Amino acid sequence: MKKEESDPVLSTIIFQFLLGCVTIPFAVTQGFSWPNWAELWPYFLFSTTLYALGSIMFFKSIKLIEASEMTILGGLGAIVAVLCAYIFLQERLVIQQYFGALLVILSIMLVQYRKQKFVFSKGAILALIATSLFAFGTISDMLIIKTYDAVSYAGLMSLFPGLMLCLMYPKKVKELPKAIKIIDRNLVIYGLIYSVGVITFYMALAKGAMLSQVSVISKTNIILTVILAAIFIRERDHLWRKVVAALICMVGVILVA
Repeated sequence: MKKEESDPVLSTIIFQFLLGCVTIPFAVTQGFSWPNWAELWPYFLFSTTLYALGSIMFFKSIKLIEASEMTILGGLGAIVAVLCAYIFLQERLVIQQYFGALLVILSIMLVQYRKQKFVFSKGAILALIATSLFAFGTISDMLIIKTYDAVSYAGLMSLFPGLMLCLMYPKKVKELPKAIKIIDRNLVIYGLIYSVGVITFYMALAKGAMLSQVSVISKTNIILTVILAAIFIRERDHLWRKVVAALICMVGVILVA
């Protein structure tokens, strides 16, 4: 995904279709149902737009920054999700959540510290915007699955952002067959693993878990990502600072939960 010839738009479209290839068959086995379009189409359109734009920004950012840095910056999404849940879903906040939010912000500042100053690169800014868009999208998700099956929704929302991008970038559609033939193996693996996360995320919400809790718990992979990135893809620049930032961020997101 970091290769110079890698196209963020094509990567996003293929990634979304990969998700759909896993989540839709699973939804069918669980009794897939169609939503009440007359009532829910505005929410579907809103979520689809946010996830489509957020995914493009994610794939653009991952070409510019390291995976470990991307993961730590993603901790901001937990704060945005909690604040949105408080404002729109009336989920309460306590003092420890505010303290946790401060720790997440501290970890972000630490990982962006360069030569005695804080530097937010283009990749970092794109990553922060992407994780914020995803967090806003989950609010719309919650409003939808109050009246619609969560697993069926996971299947549709895995596919719809890719379809929207095909409409937004019709010229890219012509390049899809060639791009699929030379698809990055890492993108396939990432898509398969992520699809499991999508299914479990929405199933947890459907079982009654609070959005703020689920969003934060999903970020507890931060320290693991930093360690694995150092081992397998040799992201070892400023490693100790990343590890400290990851630990601070993980403690922060746990407190936010």
